[in-house]
Amino acid sequence: MSSSQKDLTQGNLVQTLLLFALPYIGANFLQALYGAADLVIVGKFCDSSVVSAVATGSQLLQTLIFFITGLTVSATVLIGKAFGAKEYDNIVKIINTMTICFLFASFVLSALLIIFDVPLLNLLQTPKEAFKSTQDYVLVCSLGLVFVFAYNAISAILRGLGNSIAPMYFVAISCVINIVADILLVGYCNMGAMGAAVATVFSQTVSVVIGFIYLRKGNFVFDFKFRGVKFDVQTAKELFKIGLPLSLQDTLIPLSFLFLFSLANSMGVAASAAYGSVVRLNAFMMLPAGSFAMALTALTAQCLGADMMQRAVRALKISILFSFAFGLVFFLWQQFAPKSAIAIFTTDEDVMSAGALYLKSFSYDYLLVPIVFCINGFLFGCGRTIFAAANTIFAAFAVRIPVGFVLCTTISGATLFHLGIAAPSASVLVSLVGILYLVYLSKKGAFVKTL
Repeated sequence: MSSSQKDLTQGNLVQTLLLFALPYIGANFLQALYGAADLVIVGKFCDSSVVSAVATGSQLLQTLIFFITGLTVSATVLIGKAFGAKEYDNIVKIINTMTICFLFASFVLSALLIIFDVPLLNLLQTPKEAFKSTQDYVLVCSLGLVFVFAYNAISAILRGLGNSIAPMYFVAISCVINIVADILLVGYCNMGAMGAAVATVFSQTVSVVIGFIYLRKGNFVFDFKFRGVKFDVQTAKELFKIGLPLSLQDTLIPLSFLFLFSLANSMGVAASAAYGSVVRLNAFMMLPAGSFAMALTALTAQCLGADMMQRAVRALKISILFSFAFGLVFFLWQQFAPKSAIAIFTTDEDVMSAGALYLKSFSYDYLLVPIVFCINGFLFGCGRTIFAAANTIFAAFAVRIPVGFVLCTTISGATLFHLGIAAPSASVLVSLVGILYLVYLSKKGAFVKTL
């Protein structure tokens, strides 16, 4: 077996899972830094209107990226299942069909973004002085959506084949190029928001080219050629059946947190700034659980194809254990020294105090998220994305939003402490329903004598 691919159904399970999950953590960490780089550099060289343009434009693009990554997970699942079953001809069929589907989807999304940019930016209440710069940023990035699709598709292929290291390298290269290009275009060429967008698209393009070369040069167990690409209707249906629920989940869940953000905004500037800081903090705090869950998806898909679901269930338990260990560290940090976490982003005493209140209650989510993410990752790998996504979305809109709204509007003098209760409340429901669903499937024999 070449280093381009790895059979996750073989070898010591703990070692296999750790070696596969750690590059996920690295890649996700780099992705978070990648997103922060534009704002940091733009903030250094440009005025507040350009900063607002990049922040607003990137928020809009990030929503589309969530949609894209949800779709590409379906490719990881199908390829992983076929690889585990050693159905190598089927892998080629999946890749060919995915290429056509995602190419078409990228063109459609780009066209829609270009046509409806003004209504969307008005919906986001883009400041008038930043509107033109935001349009420029969105226009350039929308033309580069095909490369976002391509990068995620290449990564999905490799992860389905058990290779999580190469995608991390692609992100690292892209991140470095983006920073250098940002400094040149924004700092020295004075291109403002458009310069930041060009830097982003250029770095993504280079990453895709390198990824494509890697695929062509890799020593795979099947003939990896893009000539004579053929479309298979049944495969396309499976891709969208698995991917669309994830895309819907990844698009709607951030909306529930935006609603909580609006509640924080109603509490004043300090609370608003504190909540914004916590959102950035959580992008890093949730990395371990999210990364183990993503790794578990690929491993489970391979085990499903190889009819080795007992190994997948053991991997689920190990993933929860490792993720929980990280979550426990984060929980204890926020319980005993929450201000030190907010101090990473600000030295304002009012903001740190408000953020500390939020983290005191919200931090219980660090203990629950490992269960939620890992169960969902397992179910994704089984192809049961509809239930997992519906469970998560329902909890967000039936629990997270109502709990946050009720606590913040009915309690006199409500603070961010009360708002912080909303997220773990939803996670309790998601985890309980997820566990019950696994038990139900086990009793039905869905996991072939596993649980």
